[in-house]
Amino acid sequence: MRIARRPLGGRSGGAVTVVARQQLSRGSSVAVVKVADRALVLGVSDAGVSLLADADAALFPEPQPVEHPLAPALKLIRKSAS
Repeated sequence: MRIARRPLGGRSGGAVTVVARQQLSRGSSVAVVKVADRALVLGVSDAGVSLLADADAALFPEPQPVEHPLAPALKLIRKSAS
């Protein structure tokens, strides 16, 4: 029941949005993060985070929200529990 009470969507409404993330190796990845009207391309590794590029946020469209695969079942559980 604890799982059924959790929100199904991701976190939103914050000042920082992770637009995309790509794993490069076991301990490193590249992330595109929107902050206001800027898009920051960040290198992320076990050693820390590095700014790789700064770009206009319009170059990186918002990703479409993806529904969790268990969302329909969890909605049914919530409905039957109330």
